[in-house]
Amino acid sequence: MRITKHALVPVGLAAAVSVALAGCVSGGGDAAGGTVSYWGAFYAPSTEEAFQEIFVDGFNAEGNAQVDMEVKELTTLGKLTDTAVAAGEAPDIVYADGPSAASDFARADRTIDLDEYAQEYGWQDAFLPWAYELSTVDDAVTSVPASYGSMVLYYNAAVFEEHGWTPPTTLAEFEQIAQEADEAGMVPLGGGNAGYQGMSEWLVTAVLNAAVGPEKIHDVLTGEASFTDPEFVAAIELIQEWIDKGWLAGGAESYFTTDDTANVTGLANGTTAMYLSGTWSFNSLTEVFEDPSQWAWAPLPSLSDDVEPGVFPLAIGTQLSVSADAADPDAAAAFLDYVAGDVDRALEYTARTGENPPPLAMTADQFPDEVDERTVDLYSQIPESTNVGYATWTFFPPKTDSYLITEFDKVVTGDSTAQEYLAGMQDVFDQEFDAGTTLVPFTPQSRG
Repeated sequence: MRITKHALVPVGLAAAVSVALAGCVSGGGDAAGGTVSYWGAFYAPSTEEAFQEIFVDGFNAEGNAQVDMEVKELTTLGKLTDTAVAAGEAPDIVYADGPSAASDFARADRTIDLDEYAQEYGWQDAFLPWAYELSTVDDAVTSVPASYGSMVLYYNAAVFEEHGWTPPTTLAEFEQIAQEADEAGMVPLGGGNAGYQGMSEWLVTAVLNAAVGPEKIHDVLTGEASFTDPEFVAAIELIQEWIDKGWLAGGAESYFTTDDTANVTGLANGTTAMYLSGTWSFNSLTEVFEDPSQWAWAPLPSLSDDVEPGVFPLAIGTQLSVSADAADPDAAAAFLDYVAGDVDRALEYTARTGENPPPLAMTADQFPDEVDERTVDLYSQIPESTNVGYATWTFFPPKTDSYLITEFDKVVTGDSTAQEYLAGMQDVFDQEFDAGTTLVPFTPQSRG
């Protein structure tokens, strides 16, 4: 996902960027010598402090290689990195907001092949298979995933109890709550993209997975179906219906003036009933709610009869590579491994900051006691689920993903129909698919 965030703007973006630096160790600083330049960006001083102590200081204390971290603004990290990469002036460790963007850097020869390091550090065994596969370009490992999560439905447990609501599992239940919330003067469903246009992608990801389903999305990504098929059109029209009713963000006009902070705050003060967003918001919700025990999450409801309730769209928010201009690639790769290779260190960072961990094989009993039980619940449910889907910023190719975000504004304003929007998306996807620059999605588990 595109990351732009600091403490006073879209709260939910925080975790994904500071997790750009989340991770752990399986090797160590003694694997190489030299200095590694790194750009970090953090939601809060406490998160920066934890990363500095666990990863930078820890790595620097273990051997000859030293990391020199320069802290940047969360709101500008992605664009700053893109500009630096294009100019050949990137830091040794290159941040990308997911595998799709990282693959672009690799295909442009701005980052290096990491196959030898993948073998040295055992990354194929360390990472979940789908995440490892997404880290390859033309069968070569070119990046490392540093955080993963999913899309969920957030709500205020006290508000739901007050109104006699339970987390919806079907479209009918979802819309019943929305109708009652609207009648009670609440915003039924948080949304908007003020300050960060990519917020629209969170909404589209959640709705496509819940209304179209993983199998159909897989078929589109592998060229066996089309974005213009009826299931996709119906999903986008469902969003348009929510906008027209004023259920989503209060309507089209307020969609463009509402940011993530407003949505999370609305949940906390009871003026917003539900919010479809990513699990990077866990620690943000804890900070915003006066009583942190009252924020709650539930798996996505089914938004059509053809999709099983509770789909988890798999999402990688941060992907790290080694610059083609790195002075000491061995040292840089050693730090990559230190940041995203060991469960215990990853979960130590999660325990201190609430950030999403890397997509490493882990079990519930490995989580420290300090980790919020809602986080443990999430990362216990996802590996056990056979109903897992595809976050657009993780599985869609770069130009298709960019189109999805930028052109969605026209859907909100009514200047583009669902059919027109999806036809344009298919045109862009066809170009990338024909050029061989699409990523390989895992096969839906329901297919065996």
